[in-house]
Amino acid sequence: MNKKLVIFFLSALAIAGCAKEPQTGEPVDPDVQDANFSLLASSDVFTKTELCNCKDIVWKAGDCLSVWEKGSATNLNAQLTLDETTAGTQSGLFKGTLTPAADFELYAIYPYNAEYGNDHTALSLTIPTSVNQSADVNSIVGYTDFMLGKASSEHYDSESGAYKMLFKHPLAFVQFHIDGRGCIYEQATIKSLTMKADVAFVGAVNVNLEDGTVVSAAQGDEGKTLVINFPATAKMKDPQDAWVAINPVDLSNANCQFILEMTNGQKVTFKVNPNKMNGQALYKFEFKDIDAKIASGKGVMTPVRIDSYNGTYMPSNCYIVKEGGYYQFDSRSVDKVNVFAGSKPYTDGYRAKWLWSTGTESIVSNVGIGDSGRISFALKANANGNAVIALCDKDGKIVWSWHIWAITMENPMEPTHWSRGDTWLMSDINLGATSKAQDDENAYGLYYQWGRKDPFPADKTKCVFNTGVTIKGVSSKNADVTADAVGYAVANPTYFLYENTYRTWISNADQAVNAQSLWNNTTTKSAKTKYDPCPQGYCVPPQNSHAWYTYFTSANVKFVNSGITYSYDGVTTFYPAAGYLSGGTLTDAGMTVRCWAGNLTATPTANSNMAGYSLLCTLSASAIKNNEASRAAFALPIRCMKQ
Repeated sequence: MNKKLVIFFLSALAIAGCAKEPQTGEPVDPDVQDANFSLLASSDVFTKTELCNCKDIVWKAGDCLSVWEKGSATNLNAQLTLDETTAGTQSGLFKGTLTPAADFELYAIYPYNAEYGNDHTALSLTIPTSVNQSADVNSIVGYTDFMLGKASSEHYDSESGAYKMLFKHPLAFVQFHIDGRGCIYEQATIKSLTMKADVAFVGAVNVNLEDGTVVSAAQGDEGKTLVINFPATAKMKDPQDAWVAINPVDLSNANCQFILEMTNGQKVTFKVNPNKMNGQALYKFEFKDIDAKIASGKGVMTPVRIDSYNGTYMPSNCYIVKEGGYYQFDSRSVDKVNVFAGSKPYTDGYRAKWLWSTGTESIVSNVGIGDSGRISFALKANANGNAVIALCDKDGKIVWSWHIWAITMENPMEPTHWSRGDTWLMSDINLGATSKAQDDENAYGLYYQWGRKDPFPADKTKCVFNTGVTIKGVSSKNADVTADAVGYAVANPTYFLYENTYRTWISNADQAVNAQSLWNNTTTKSAKTKYDPCPQGYCVPPQNSHAWYTYFTSANVKFVNSGITYSYDGVTTFYPAAGYLSGGTLTDAGMTVRCWAGNLTATPTANSNMAGYSLLCTLSASAIKNNEASRAAFALPIRCMKQ
C-alpha cells in the first residue's frame, strides 16, 4: 500500500487519506513511500511493502523537509515543518514559506538540513561510518537513512485540495544476525561488528534529487569501513540483530570482511561476499555455527594475549581466564626470560601440550606454540576449573609449565580482606578455587609444596590427564633430584617430591641455603619471584611482622563447620578447611585450615628440617596458630596478596 505525503503550500488545508493515489493517471512506483521520520514497521522481515504499511506509519512532532523548486531563485532549500496538530497521525500537514510557479517541479529530502545549499542536483551528505546497534529496521530510518521526494503541479488532488509528494529510500539496507549460542565465545559480550569492502559503501556521497541517484564521494579508503557498536547487554549467547543503511553499491564481488569483536579483545573475521542485491535493496548476513566456521577456515579467530596486566606486560606462572575462547601468552618466566633455547621454538622442535585438567575432560584444547614463542590454547565455554600447560623441548622434556585458572566468577581476585591496616590487601579466595562458598569443596583450590610454582589437585580422580602424564610421588633421595631439586621440580611439575619422611624436597646443600628466595621472603608486598605461583598482580604473602594472619585472633575468627570466617574492619571472608597434601594424599580435609606464607622459618642446610611459615586453624579445638612451621614437602593452599 502506498501512502502519499501531503505538502500544504501557503494556506492549502487538507490531509490525504492513506489509500489515496495521485490524480495523474500515472502508475504508482512500488518503491515509493512517504517521508516519515518514524516509520514503524512491525514485521521482522524487511520488505518495501511492509515498510510502507500504512497502519504502522505516524508523523512525529518536529519533522521537517528540505524543498527546492526547479528553476527557482528563491525556493531553495526551503524548510517545511510538520504541523503539530497532525503529529502522531498517518497523514502529515507540512507548512512553510514556499511560493512556487504555476507550473512547478519540486524536489525534497527528508530530514531537513540547513547546510544542504542551493543546488538540489549536488547535495553533499554523509552516510554514517559508525553507528549503534539498531535491532529494528525502522529505528534507523531518519537516523542513518534519508528519503527523496518529487512533486509537480500535476500532482494536485482536487478532492483533498492538496499537492502530493511521493518519497522513496535511495539507500540499501543491511541486516545482520549474530547467534553465538553453544560456541566457544558463548560467555562473551559483543563489542562491535566491523564491515569492510573494496568499494565505498558509506561515508561521503553526492545526491542528485532530480534523478534520485546517490554516488560515493569518498576518496581512497574512505567509506570502505563501517563499525556497528553494541551495548553492554549484547551477549553472544543471546541472538543479536542489527540493521544499517548503506549506499546501494554492488557488494557481490567486493571482498567483504566482517570482524566480530568481543569486549575482552577476542575477534573472529569472516569473509563473505553476498549475492547481488535483491529488488528490495536488501543484503542479509548471518553469523552462526561459529565454531564450525572457525574449524573450516571460514572464520579466522584472533587470540587474546593474557600476559599483560592493567596494560603492563607481566608474564606469570598462573593466568586467570574468565571466558571461553582463544588465548596466547609468551613462553617466558616471571623475570621475562624466554624458557626456550634458540630463536624459533617451533622449528627448533619445541612443542606445547596440556598436562592435566580438573573435571572429566580437558578444559583446554588446540594447545600449540609458533615461531613467535607464544603458546596458544582454546578454553571451553563456561569452564570452571584448572589446567596445566607445559612447553617441551625436541626431546620431549618439560622446560616450563603454566597454570590456567578458569573461573567464571566476577572479579575472583578482588581483594576484600585486609592486613596491616588497609595497606596490604589479600584475596578472599584460595588459589585455584572456583567457589568462595562455605560447605563447598570447590573452595579448597589447589595445593603447593613450599617454594614450587606448580599446583597439585586435591583429588586426582577428579582430573583428566594427557597421554603418559601422571601425578606420583618421588623421593628426593633420587640422584636426579638430589643433584638439582629445583630443576627437577620444573621439569617434572606433576611429581610430588619429598625426603626425610616428607620434611623437605631439597637435599642439595647449596640449593637448600638459597631456598629462601624461591618465594617472597621480603618485607615488601611488591616482591614476586620467578617461582611465585600467584597470578599477575599478586604474590605469596611473606610471614613477618606484617603477615596477614597475625591479625587472626579469637576476637575476629569464627569457627564454622567447613572452615573459619575472618572479620576485619567490617569485611568478612571465608577460609575453607581444605587440609593439606602429605606424600600427595589429601589429609585433614574438613578439619584444618592451612595457608602458606612466602618464607621459611629458618635458612635450611642440607638434609635439615625445611619448614615454611603457615596459618593453621584446627576446627576441633578452635585453635589458631599464626606461626605454624609446616614441612616444606607438604602441599598447602595459598591465599595471594595484592602487589
